[in-house]
Amino acid sequence: MSFHTLALLIEEADRRYPLETGGALIGYWGDAVTAVVTQVVGPGPASDHQPYSYQHDHLWEASQIALHYKQSGRSHVYIGDWHTHPDATFGDLSGTDRQVTRQLIKSREARTVHPLMAVLFGRPGHWDSAIWVAALKPRWGFCSRLSLEPAKLQLFDAAEGQAN
Repeated sequence: MSFHTLALLIEEADRRYPLETGGALIGYWGDAVTAVVTQVVGPGPASDHQPYSYQHDHLWEASQIALHYKQSGRSHVYIGDWHTHPDATFGDLSGTDRQVTRQLIKSREARTVHPLMAVLFGRPGHWDSAIWVAALKPRWGFCSRLSLEPAKLQLFDAAEGQAN
């Protein structure tokens, strides 16, 4: 993720504080373990921001994802979601976040079986981040469990393309 992209997320988190906010992550998988976030989509006009929850404006986000997909020559796709946990001291996913992630993986429309789930937590001037790679792992029979692996956020200068 570029420094500029992270700054956009922080700006939106500050603007909506103390309410939750969020959106979508757009990019591509460089290899099996490297996701590159090239764009973020913020909340749409019909998003619902509450102190302990956020509801996406799915129609608006889908239109923005389609636009970025087309502009990238059909190479940058939806790769996950981001949202905030205002005043939290850690970036774990809540039970609701886990439920939504499970539904996301099963959704044909999302077209991703390993979505990124990024959480900005804290308050204005003191935001931190946690990023998770989600997957459904087989358990037994037809059951599966949600697996969440922590991911490392590597920032780069978009102008130089260099990771830091």
